[in-house]
Amino acid sequence: MGKRNDAGYVAIPESYTRRQLNALYREIPLKDTTSRLLRKYFNAMANLYGIIPLKKAYEIISGQSPTLVTEQELLAFAEIARHEVEDYYILGADEIYTNRAPVEPMRREIIDTLLVEGNMEQYAQTKEIQRGKPYYVPSKKELLLYDDALYCEETPAAAALKKFLATDMHLNEEKAEEVFHGLLYNARCVGAGFQDLMNHLEKLGIRFRSAGDVQKFAGLYQEFHNNTRMQCNRGFTPNEMSSMRPPEQRVPCSMSFGPNLRGVIASGAMDAAELREGVLAMNLPNEKLRASLLGEIAAASDPVKSKKVGRNDLCPCGSGKKFKKCCGR
Repeated sequence: MGKRNDAGYVAIPESYTRRQLNALYREIPLKDTTSRLLRKYFNAMANLYGIIPLKKAYEIISGQSPTLVTEQELLAFAEIARHEVEDYYILGADEIYTNRAPVEPMRREIIDTLLVEGNMEQYAQTKEIQRGKPYYVPSKKELLLYDDALYCEETPAAAALKKFLATDMHLNEEKAEEVFHGLLYNARCVGAGFQDLMNHLEKLGIRFRSAGDVQKFAGLYQEFHNNTRMQCNRGFTPNEMSSMRPPEQRVPCSMSFGPNLRGVIASGAMDAAELREGVLAMNLPNEKLRASLLGEIAAASDPVKSKKVGRNDLCPCGSGKKFKKCCGR
């Protein structure tokens, strides 16, 4: 337990040899098949949820496999599994934070190792965004598919993105799969933006032939992103989370471009005039959102001259009216 990661304050349980682990597993009354299934469950939950307390994990497992293990048997397994080298850690708050009292074993969390590598920023962000959200609990068969960290549901959005990589980008099967897995990780990753994605593609040697290709890719990726199961949403997709909100909270009245998308527009890789025409022609839920998008395009295409639209300024929608008499009402 004295081993710590690079952040200097997360106590990672010591890794045991296979011989040590096997000897410990023989001391608990679990069949090898049961231990293997629990290991798959833990891996799958780490990949799908990122963070999940053992208590909630047991609730899900016992709901899907009622006779598999008792709570005490699961705790006995988890105590040994903490010392295995897997894609998850099993940690208590006292091991993650300083000056915390030891927690009850069932309050320890199964955590994706990627969330605590290097520093705790990813863990802290994911934990904060998860707050108050329900868990997406698929069938046992589907849940266990997430034992594979690269598993992704075959949604229409995923299929369309894969087709674009193969057909429009002319990537061979191996390269297309490599790129898709990078896109999947980027979509699931808290704090990852479009520019991070573009930088990743550049490192892989991916080049877009035209602004039209960039725009098509951006649209396909956004649809893929909105239909991807995310750890920060406890397994739900952004679209599913949006549908849970009251109707009045689902339609935004404004939108801000991140530095990534602004950079693409400023560099000319994405045609600002075409974007503006597209926004003017779009069937949007309200005109405030249209004005917001047009203002963002203007700011990105000419960041030096652009400024926030005042109530007495001409409306960026092109109506010729003052903003306060048009989209700013």
